[in-house]
Amino acid sequence: MDIAAIILILVCIANLLLGLSVLLRNSHSRVGQSFFAMTLLINSYAISNYLTDKATHLSLNILFNRLAYLTAFLSLAMAAIFSRYFVGKKTHYPGWLMWLGAIGLVVFSGLSVSSYVAGSVSQHNGKLIFDNGPLTPLYYLALLIILGAIIRDFYNLISKGNAIQKDQGRIIALGFSASIIIALITNALIPALSASNFETAKYGPPLLSLLLVTSISYAIARHRLFDIRLVIARSVAYLLLLGTLAGIFAASLFGLTSLFFKAGNTSNSEQAVFVIVAVALAFLLQPLKRFFDKFTNRLFYRDAYDSQELLNELNKHLVTTIDLEQMLTKSASILAKTLKNEYSLFAIKENASSGIRYIGSHKFSGDMQQIAELINSANHNSRRALVADELPSELDQLKTRMQQAGVSVIVKLQGTAKSHAQQPGYILLGPKRSGGIYSSQDTAVLEIIADELVIAIQNALRFEEIQKFNVTLQEKIDAATKQLRHANSRLKELDATKDEFISMASHQLRTPLTSIKGYLSMVLEGDVGKLNTKEKQMIQTAFDSAERMVFLIADLLNVSRLQSGKFVIENKPTDIAKMVGAMVNQLQETAKNHHLTLTYEPPAKFPLVNVDETKIQQVVMNFMDNAIYYTPAGGSIGVGLEATDSEIRYTVTDTGLGVPKAEQHHLFSKFYRAGNARKMRPDGTGLGLFMAKKVIAAQGGAIIFKSEEGKGSTFGFSFPRSQVELKGNTLKPKELQAVS
Repeated sequence: MDIAAIILILVCIANLLLGLSVLLRNSHSRVGQSFFAMTLLINSYAISNYLTDKATHLSLNILFNRLAYLTAFLSLAMAAIFSRYFVGKKTHYPGWLMWLGAIGLVVFSGLSVSSYVAGSVSQHNGKLIFDNGPLTPLYYLALLIILGAIIRDFYNLISKGNAIQKDQGRIIALGFSASIIIALITNALIPALSASNFETAKYGPPLLSLLLVTSISYAIARHRLFDIRLVIARSVAYLLLLGTLAGIFAASLFGLTSLFFKAGNTSNSEQAVFVIVAVALAFLLQPLKRFFDKFTNRLFYRDAYDSQELLNELNKHLVTTIDLEQMLTKSASILAKTLKNEYSLFAIKENASSGIRYIGSHKFSGDMQQIAELINSANHNSRRALVADELPSELDQLKTRMQQAGVSVIVKLQGTAKSHAQQPGYILLGPKRSGGIYSSQDTAVLEIIADELVIAIQNALRFEEIQKFNVTLQEKIDAATKQLRHANSRLKELDATKDEFISMASHQLRTPLTSIKGYLSMVLEGDVGKLNTKEKQMIQTAFDSAERMVFLIADLLNVSRLQSGKFVIENKPTDIAKMVGAMVNQLQETAKNHHLTLTYEPPAKFPLVNVDETKIQQVVMNFMDNAIYYTPAGGSIGVGLEATDSEIRYTVTDTGLGVPKAEQHHLFSKFYRAGNARKMRPDGTGLGLFMAKKVIAAQGGAIIFKSEEGKGSTFGFSFPRSQVELKGNTLKPKELQAVS
């Protein structure tokens, strides 16, 4: 087997693999079908051309010679059909022209297998002589016309197509042109100049096939014509491997046999050399295979990456942070590193009223607002990833804006159709550093990434919104707190002024009230003459009112002293039993006037106690006075005083209004009065119970309170007996206790 045969076999295998791969990729594609048919015809032409002078009978030589003419013509015709489908021509030719072309194809196909074109084949002195037919020039003219149509198609593609189509057109057109030139030189020009020299014809078809396969393969691999880079890369690797091994094998055999052996001798030794060379090549097979695999990977997969690893790395990052700036900066870095592009950048629009926010290491210099408007206005929403070089002619303005900004790909970040109006932004990708283009794998992965990023970005934006709201809320809280502090400070000042006024007013009212009370007492005692019953009753009422005013002023002064820290407890021996009895007697007349029954059972024996007599007297009077004024006519009031082994207790129980349960916890607050009490007695101050609790608590006692609305109340106090009882004749008062 000679070198031409080995080359022919390798090229035919490559053509067949490529044609099948394209066809199986999309069996319904006109481009794939025409390409596969073209590869079969090219293989047929190459084989027929090779067998033209290899057949053992002259009749077979003639047959293969005519088949070579026929398959050459049909190969070029199918190449023209392939070019029309590939460039996407939609020109409609007149019917007569279509019929003329079909007739011409049939006529020239018939002439190709006749002696008018193929000529004759004869044998002279053991050599084959090929003579051209009379219509051979017309045959070549038809080939040139077809070639011109192919060149015109690719010229239109190169001049009017997008960047990818231009590159594809240049590479394939170059391959076609070089192949045709080689075919014309080896199969037409040289044989025409030397009628007896047809040796070059057997190298032409393999060479042109190799060029054509290589050019189309490179266009496919580099520019995604059919997206079968793996088949091509491995096919090229195996072709290189087989070619290298065949070359080494042929060179080794030729060199060794010519060096050590003479023709016709030591055939056994030659066979031994064959075996040794074959074994050596077997050891070289795997190292050479790895070398060519790496070589073709670098050639066809310079920008290759594992898409699943990219998705895994990106997903791992997206779940580790919710901060938008940090999340997208790292995502842009991952994309730029994996896709091997100049930059990756995010253009985010937080809401309809905000501007565009850029996140990434690249400084964007274009007008993203205008680009976004062009994208939204274009009827091109089905595509998420917009590659500048692949945009159709109707989007030339968008393409120009992207190129001016140095953007190769824009990926729309959008969710479902319902959330389209809330599109958060775009991914902007710069050109690849290798100069390559973005493949279909790149765009598919970017669209998957976009879906995941949309959710992450929207969550991050909501998180930022919450953070901003928290900051704003905190600022408002701080401002409100500042205002409240200022208002509180002002209220304290006003409260201090009020206390000062109350203290001053109370002191000023005390003197005239004392005089009024004294003179009324003198009138009641008859110092100015005898009073009749009605006069005495009126004077007594005035005296009681003056007495209440005295107690009220005392309460106001005590409140003022509490605020200023001057409130003191002045303990001394006190007979509470005598005090309570006197108070009950004093209020009996008032109770009768209110049509109430006031009862009191004095204890048989009650100890002297060490308390502040004046303040306890105010508390005792306050509880009785409240019972009288808050008990409707016909009710009853019971005053109780008892001394047990552990405590002494004073209580006043009435059948009056009672305190609503919802208001009971406020009852002993300063200036507080229950709602039903305010209705019955509007002139109250709400200081009596407040001061009572302060006085009792300051002396170590506890307030007694129990009430039910509409049924009555019980008010009182208790002291631990051991704490306040005076034993024996020791009547020393306790030290004054300051209460704040």
